Amino acid sequence: MEKPDSIVRVDTEVLVGISSYDAYVYEYLNVENGKKYVGSHLGEFGDGYWHSSTNIEFIDLFSGMSPMFEYKILAVGSYEDMQNLESKIHKDNNVVKNPMYYNLGVAPSAFKVPVRQNVMNDFVLQKIHAGDFNVSEPWNKSTLLERGGNSLISALQVRYEDNPKITEIRNLIRQKGDASKCGRILMVELGGGKYLIINGNSTLLAVEPLDFVTKLRVAIIPKSFIDQHDINESELRYIGQLMNPEQEIVTTPTSEDDLIKTLQQFYVDSDKKIKFNCDYNLNYIYSILKCSPQKAGAIARKAKKQYHEDVKLKSGSKVIDYRSDSNPTNHQKVLDRVEKLKKQKEGAVVIHGGTGAPKTLAIEALDAFVENPKAHEFIILIHHDTDENYRKWETKNRSVFKNRISGMMRLSQPIDGVLDENGIKRDGVVRTFRILEMDHEESDIS
Repeated sequence: MEKPDSIVRVDTEVLVGISSYDAYVYEYLNVENGKKYVGSHLGEFGDGYWHSSTNIEFIDLFSGMSPMFEYKILAVGSYEDMQNLESKIHKDNNVVKNPMYYNLGVAPSAFKVPVRQNVMNDFVLQKIHAGDFNVSEPWNKSTLLERGGNSLISALQVRYEDNPKITEIRNLIRQKGDASKCGRILMVELGGGKYLIINGNSTLLAVEPLDFVTKLRVAIIPKSFIDQHDINESELRYIGQLMNPEQEIVTTPTSEDDLIKTLQQFYVDSDKKIKFNCDYNLNYIYSILKCSPQKAGAIARKAKKQYHEDVKLKSGSKVIDYRSDSNPTNHQKVLDRVEKLKKQKEGAVVIHGGTGAPKTLAIEALDAFVENPKAHEFIILIHHDTDENYRKWETKNRSVFKNRISGMMRLSQPIDGVLDENGIKRDGVVRTFRILEMDHEESDIS
C-alpha cells in the first residue's frame, strides 16, 4: 500500500503469520531526533488510518512530505488488549511530561486490571517464599479450624476442594507421623484480632480428624502491609492460586475449575470488558499453571462456554446443538427438514451446514451452483450450534457469506426454459437463493 512521503520505512514484521486481529498498537519514531508517538487503532493495518494525533508539531511534520518517520506496528490483538497496552506504554514513559514523546495525553485503559500480576509475583510472593511473614510459634489446629459468628478465623476459598486429593494428603501425613512436610497456613491480618486464611484450606481439612496433629505452622501478612500496597481481594485469591501449582510439598494444586471461576468473575466485575480470551486472562492462566498457550486458550474458551450456558439455563432456555457427532438426534431433524423443503419446492436445491465454519458453508453452496447449472432456486439451511457462532454470524459472517453467494449469482447466466408454477416455460430466469435457519434455542425442560 501507498504510504505518506513523511514515512521513511514501515515495519509490519509483527503481522507475519497472523491472519486476523481486531486492533493494533503503532509507533512513530522521528529518525532525526528520536522523538516518538504511540497510538492504537481499531481495525487492520492498511485500512487508510495512519494516526489520530492532535499535536501540531507532529501533524506539521507528518504532512510536510519530508521523510523523517519510521512507522512500526508494535502489537496486534483484541481492541481491549491494545487499549491497555497503549495506556501502559504511555504511563511507563510518562508521555505527557516526557519531551521525547509527541503524545499530549495518556490513553485510558479498556478496563481496570483486577490483579497486578507483576506486583504479586515479583514482590509479594517473593517475600512469602523468603519467609518474611513466617510466625515462629505454631498455632493450635483448633483455633485455625474454628468457624462461626464469633470466630477470629475466616477462609478465602481459592480452590474447589478435591476430596480424593485431601485424602491423599491425610494419608501422607499419617505415613510421616506429623505435618512437618505441609506448607504454612498463609493468613492475612484483618484487624481487631481477626485473620483470613488465603492458603492452606486443604491442609486444614486433611488434618482435622488426625488427633496426633495439634499444631500447624503459619505465616501472617500484616494489615499494615496490605493497606500500604493496596492489595485487594482478587489479588489475595491470586496469591492463593500462585501458592498451589504442582509442588513438592503436600498441597492440592490450583485446578482448572478455580481459574474458570476466576475468569468468569473478572468478566462480571469488569462489566464484560475483560474478554475471556484476552491477553490479560491468558497471561493470568499461564502465571498459575505454567502451561502451554494452547491449554490456556482452552481454559479461557471453557470459561466462556460455561458462563454463557449458565446464563442460558437461568433464562429457562438452552442452545440447540445440531452437529452429527455430538447430537445425532438433533442432526436428523436438520436432514428431515431438508427433505421437507425439497418436497415443498420442487426443483429447488437444498444444502445445509453449521455457521461455525462459514468458509466451508460458502464452498458447499458454490459447489451446489456449479453442480446444478439448470437449477434456479437454492435454499441454504443453517444452524449455529453455539452462542458464539450465532453472534459471529449476526455481526459479521452473515454479510460476508451473502456477499460471496450474491457475487457468484451475478456472474451466472440467466436460465431459459424454466417451468413456472403454472407450467409455462420462462426464459431469462435469474438464479436466486435464500437462507433459512433452524431454531437456535429450546426450553431447558425436557
